[in-house]
Amino acid sequence: MGAAKDSVLRLLCFTALVWAFFVGREIHGEVRSRQQSNEAYPQYADLWPATGAFSGMLVAQLLFRPLFRTVARAMIPKKPRWSDAVWEAKIERCSDSVFKCSYYAVMTTWSSLLLRNVPWTPWVLGGIGATRFCWTDGYPLQAVPPEVRRFYLTAIGFHLSEVAMLLLLEVRHPDFWELLLHHTVSCTLVCFSYILNYVRLGSLVLHLHGATDVLIYLSKAVVDTPYLPLIAMSYFSLIAAYAWFRIFAFPVYIMYSAWVESVQEAGSHLFGWGYLNFALCVLLLLHMYWFGLIVKIGFHYRRTGQARDMQSNLSALDLKKTS
Repeated sequence: MGAAKDSVLRLLCFTALVWAFFVGREIHGEVRSRQQSNEAYPQYADLWPATGAFSGMLVAQLLFRPLFRTVARAMIPKKPRWSDAVWEAKIERCSDSVFKCSYYAVMTTWSSLLLRNVPWTPWVLGGIGATRFCWTDGYPLQAVPPEVRRFYLTAIGFHLSEVAMLLLLEVRHPDFWELLLHHTVSCTLVCFSYILNYVRLGSLVLHLHGATDVLIYLSKAVVDTPYLPLIAMSYFSLIAAYAWFRIFAFPVYIMYSAWVESVQEAGSHLFGWGYLNFALCVLLLLHMYWFGLIVKIGFHYRRTGQARDMQSNLSALDLKKTS
């Protein structure tokens, strides 16, 4: 089953990379035409601050690991069934999860303040508007507010740092291929959405994912600790947030807007539309798969009395064959 799953993930990852390459070639001329006709349109040069954010996030995470390691060791007592290698992997995951939980908490607070009063944020995401306004106001030449631009470029930098960490600096874990597919789709989606000025819809995607990721990484940070009330609180909060944002709001509002409202409102001005919707569908498939694992964690705890992160499944690492 694991081999078949990895084969499907590899195929989807390859498809995403090849399709993204051809989309990048296809849209270049249109993007340059838009940039030359409107100076306020997102520019390629805008991505330089994103590279700064990428470098800063990468360095910050690498520095945070050793600084937080002592705290993580105190939080996660070594269990007899864990090898030293598995224990170290769990300590590293805890440190990375605290860093990412903090990042997403800041970004979600930032996006909440930015998006709560704009016309394109629907009520399900805490707004007062409707998603069809992602495609109005002269799309594709909509003005991008400076603060939204800064938020977006910061998110691009972080997503790029995630790919670099996964490919270059981390031990390959059992969830490698699903994370690589997720990061590939996320990076291409966030970059294309900026340069094609799908920023309104993209800001909603970033917001709803960030709101869930806060609780995902909180749960990952505490899953191996002995603090059962905190584990239970983070778990049930995660179930509720995941179901609301990723299982309900994402397909019903975001994907519907990308698939239907975009055509109704913007018509022939849509470039990269097919890849946009492919990428959103891949994210939804990953959401459904991960939500199933999250629910399975609850049943596993009820049956065994042990909390466990079934996505990363670090105890299955072929380091010293412990379980």
